[in-house]
Amino acid sequence: MKNEPRYGYYPWWPQDGDDWLHPEDVELARNRFPSMRIYRRECADGDYEILHYGDEQLRILPSLWQEVDSEGFEIGDWVEVLSRGLRNTPRTGTIREMVWDGKHRGIRYQILENDQPIAEQYTADDLRHIEPTSPYSPAPSPFS
Repeated sequence: MKNEPRYGYYPWWPQDGDDWLHPEDVELARNRFPSMRIYRRECADGDYEILHYGDEQLRILPSLWQEVDSEGFEIGDWVEVLSRGLRNTPRTGTIREMVWDGKHRGIRYQILENDQPIAEQYTADDLRHIEPTSPYSPAPSPFS
């Protein structure tokens, strides 16, 4: 068995009903699956494994999903978009979406810059982790 956490997506809804979900999570799951969003799957809560997508959490029984390799990024991570020879507009922000791109067989990332969603999708090669910036606070005046 692969070490925790694992990453993957649910491109279909299992045909045998809702029994693979914690009863309190069925409504949320029905609004989320099927989806190409990349979820982080972690340790069990009793019989259920826990899926995370940012702050959202779902409890599921082991079920069909498409596992993918982690690229080292998570929802909410602060990143810098690298220009990569002027292919990208350099910017900084937080990761807001992680989705599977079946055509290119990799994860694509969307970011928020100044709380505004950026439409472009990026690969892991386009991004670099950074530390969050702290809010500006002017230095105290020596004349106070």
